[in-house]
Amino acid sequence: DEGSWTQERCLQTGDAFIIVYAITDRSSFLRAADLRMQLRRQHEADRIPIILVGNKCDLVRCREVSIS
Repeated sequence: DEGSWTQERCLQTGDAFIIVYAITDRSSFLRAADLRMQLRRQHEADRIPIILVGNKCDLVRCREVSIS
């Protein structure tokens, strides 16, 4: 069923992944890190590409995630 795309199904069937977090929300970065580790475990042998993107870079004064 096309309407039943869940996160779990996407994690199992994707060929590459983009994970986006808000630089103004540390918890979103921590969730992104957890998701990246989950993807690495599920696709261990595949060496699947994962791109990590920090969003809201225009809100530098509200930054909660360091550049490093």
